[in-house]
Amino acid sequence: DGLNDTWEIDGIDKYPMAEVFIFDRFGKLLAKYYGYELGWNGIYLEKLMPSTDYWYIINIPSGPQYTGHFTLINH
Repeated sequence: DGLNDTWEIDGIDKYPMAEVFIFDRFGKLLAKYYGYELGWNGIYLEKLMPSTDYWYIINIPSGPQYTGHFTLINH
């Protein structure tokens, strides 16, 4: 439907070189992108990932590191 098709972080564009890493519950790296890029679309190896929790790490150059999790919901 074009709504919420990517997981994006509000304001990340202010830190274009910030690195965002997304992992599954087993710690497998599923995606990496920079602050200047679009967010994660929920796809890994050309397959839509299941609805479940995912974890992230955000590294901001010369700044803090943020960690947390979110739930991906597929319809």
